[in-house]
Amino acid sequence: MKKILACLGWPFLGLLLLTASAMAHAHLEKSVPAARAAVKSPRHVVLTFSEALEPAFSGALLMDQDGRNFSVAPTKVDGTVMTLTPGRLAPGRYRVSWHAVAHDTHRTEGNFSFTVLP
Repeated sequence: MKKILACLGWPFLGLLLLTASAMAHAHLEKSVPAARAAVKSPRHVVLTFSEALEPAFSGALLMDQDGRNFSVAPTKVDGTVMTLTPGRLAPGRYRVSWHAVAHDTHRTEGNFSFTVLP
């Protein structure tokens, strides 16, 4: 293995380290409700990430089609889980916009929508 690394040189090792660190970012693994799901009004919206999050720098908003915020409490972050607590949601489409900062200090962000049924 040492001979292979010696032949490939430092540029290869640097690329390998960059690739490993890029893979360490916190990525959304799943959400409840799931993206594009049609559900009854949820008591909580739960996002699960691939890495532990920095609570002070991570958060999310739950908005309706008109951009009104429907989170009634601050976003709770505990380890790899982010939880939003909405009030009672009327039927319609809602969008979750999130940003997450992992312990590696890299920021990721994204959004998804789900529909609340009557």
